[in-house]
Amino acid sequence: MNRIGLALVAVVSLYAGQAGAQTAAPMAPQHLQGTVSAVSDTSLTLATAGGTGATVDLLPNRTVTLIEPITVDQIQPGSYVATANKTQADGTGVSVEIRVFPPNTPRFDLNRAMDQTGETMMTNGVVATAVSTDGGRRLTVDYGTGTRTITVPPGISITLNTPGTPDLVRPGVKIEIYTVAATTDRPARQSIRINKADLPK
Repeated sequence: MNRIGLALVAVVSLYAGQAGAQTAAPMAPQHLQGTVSAVSDTSLTLATAGGTGATVDLLPNRTVTLIEPITVDQIQPGSYVATANKTQADGTGVSVEIRVFPPNTPRFDLNRAMDQTGETMMTNGVVATAVSTDGGRRLTVDYGTGTRTITVPPGISITLNTPGTPDLVRPGVKIEIYTVAATTDRPARQSIRINKADLPK
């Protein structure tokens, strides 16, 4: 799994890093992607790359999220965003990936380092201002205890993430599924992501 895929499992499991901060030896989240070949109330089977299969136990508290690409201009004041961003010399950030959520998404505001160097930050919050510049869309993100200025450059992944329903997870649908193990103060969490374009017409 790439770092950003792990880091941006979105608000439902924001986050593996949180689990890591609370345990001395955290288990990495399980991440699988493939096409659903069978599904029940308690498990699903995926046909994964290379023709192999994998069966995953489904958690009762799992969430389903539909994703679709959007343009940078669709990020407006009031948007809720989660973005991995690299700190620049002037203290601002430049996004490497950004996910946008509906206003009613459960809030999980934060601004924290994603690695030991502290160069890459995870910032979740409400967009206070959004201005187009030569370098991309410049956002001021309010993460609850402060704000961070982040530039969204051209060419990076920008997706809108909206709630889906369990019935969308059915044979023939391509999915990504992340499972985060329970910690002493958090239950296990599970997020299923479906690209909206991959749903049968």
